[in-house]
Amino acid sequence: MVQFSFLTKIYYSMSYKKSFLCIAWVLMFHNAFSQIRWELKGGVQYSNIMAKDRDGSKAGTHSAAGLYLGLGAKIPVANHFLVHPSLVSARRGFNINGVSQVLWWGSDLKVRTSYIELPVDFLFTAKIGPGNLVAGAGPYAGYGVGGKWKTSEVVVIGDIVTSDKGEVNFQDDASYGGDRSFVYARPWDCGVHLKVGYALFNRYAVSFEMQQGTANIEPRWGNYETGGTVKNKAWGLVLSYTF
Repeated sequence: MVQFSFLTKIYYSMSYKKSFLCIAWVLMFHNAFSQIRWELKGGVQYSNIMAKDRDGSKAGTHSAAGLYLGLGAKIPVANHFLVHPSLVSARRGFNINGVSQVLWWGSDLKVRTSYIELPVDFLFTAKIGPGNLVAGAGPYAGYGVGGKWKTSEVVVIGDIVTSDKGEVNFQDDASYGGDRSFVYARPWDCGVHLKVGYALFNRYAVSFEMQQGTANIEPRWGNYETGGTVKNKAWGLVLSYTF
C-alpha cells in the first residue's frame, strides 16, 4: 500500500510537470505569435542577368523593369532585431540590343520571366528622427514559373525558321522543348538579398532592395555542360504597409 501511494505521488508529480511544460510552451508560442506583424509590399524592380560563355565572353544585356509584389512577416527575436521572411511574386527579365555573341536567339531579344521568391532577411532597426532606419540582409530562394520572349525578326536556327516571339521555359536540360520555346535557365535560383529603408509610424516604409544570384542557372544540353554561367540580379524601390 505504501509502495502504491509512493508510485501514485510520482505519477501525479510527473503529470503536473508535463502539464506545466505544455502550458509554458503554449504561452511562449502564443506570446511570440502575438508579436508577429504582417507586411504587404510592392514596387518596381529592375532585373538583369550576368551571362558568360565557356571562354568568359559576356553577354551585353540590359535591365528590364517589372512588378514586385509580396507578403511578409516581421518576427522580433531581440531588441532592435527581427527575422523577416517574405513570399514574393517577381517579374524579371533582360534585353539585348542587336545580336549577342553569347545568347544566340535572334536580334533585339527581350525576355520577361516570372519568379516566386522567398527572401529571408535579418533586420536591424534604429530610431532616427520621426521614424526608424531599417537595414537587413539574408538569403533568398526563387523558382522560375514561366515567361515570354520576343525579337525584332524571325529566329533562324540552322535551317529551321521559328518565329519572332514565344514562351520561356525553365528546364535543367535545354536539349528539348518546342520550336518557339526559349530555354535559358534552370528553374531553381538562390542568392543574397539586401535592403535598407526608412519606416514611419511603424506602418509605412520605403526601401531600396537588391539581390544577387549566386547559383549558376545555365541549363545543360543533354549530358553536356556548356561551361557558361547565367546569374540573376535585381534592384529597385519597394513600398510596404505593416499591420
